[in-house]
Amino acid sequence: MDDELYSLADSRRSNRELVEGLSAHLDFSSWALVSAPVGRQIICCGDVLDRLPLLVKGSLDAVIHQSSDDGGVVVPVIWGPGELVMLSYLFRRDPATVDVVVAADATFRWIPFTVIEDTLTRHHELLVQLVRFLSQRLREVQAREHTWLERGVHERVCASLARIMLSLPTTEDGRLIITGTHESLASRCGVSRSRLSKELKRLEAANRLKLGRGTIEIFDRSWFELAGW
Repeated sequence: MDDELYSLADSRRSNRELVEGLSAHLDFSSWALVSAPVGRQIICCGDVLDRLPLLVKGSLDAVIHQSSDDGGVVVPVIWGPGELVMLSYLFRRDPATVDVVVAADATFRWIPFTVIEDTLTRHHELLVQLVRFLSQRLREVQAREHTWLERGVHERVCASLARIMLSLPTTEDGRLIITGTHESLASRCGVSRSRLSKELKRLEAANRLKLGRGTIEIFDRSWFELAGW
């Protein structure tokens, strides 16, 4: 399966390198750890940001609202541990144009804009790293967004389930269980709730998964990875 399904590999690496460079001048541990469960929105479209999350554990999704026949949302970006989220909002105070949703139980620190911007301004080599990151991220997001919009409901649902499974542990009895509401999963898939429910029922009828109350048991991880391609 193409790596674009799971991550924006080049820009994510640049993001972590920038964080490493910043850590030579900032003590990130001085900001408190915050935890959030899967499905929670930590940034809402329209929020005016004055701080960015530095992800320590888990993963986050960006949900961009656009017009489409399948529900009006696209998920073009995922962040993992060691990354600063929403770096493109540095040196600006525009309202957020995306929701940031917890994709896997997350722990992070809120780092003030002013602290990051002051450090970047005083160390020009870090500004170069930021520009490099932003250039890579723009190219990758455009490519992924285009690909995502071209996918049908079946491919979007399978791709999203495969991405969720990346950080999902198996239960003690060896089962693979996804928890969460259909509303949050529909947003991550970029489809309406009704279309998600119909697709999940089709997958259950095909014996690919089993639906429970607030749970989805996956029978074959590799099948979803291939089906989401």
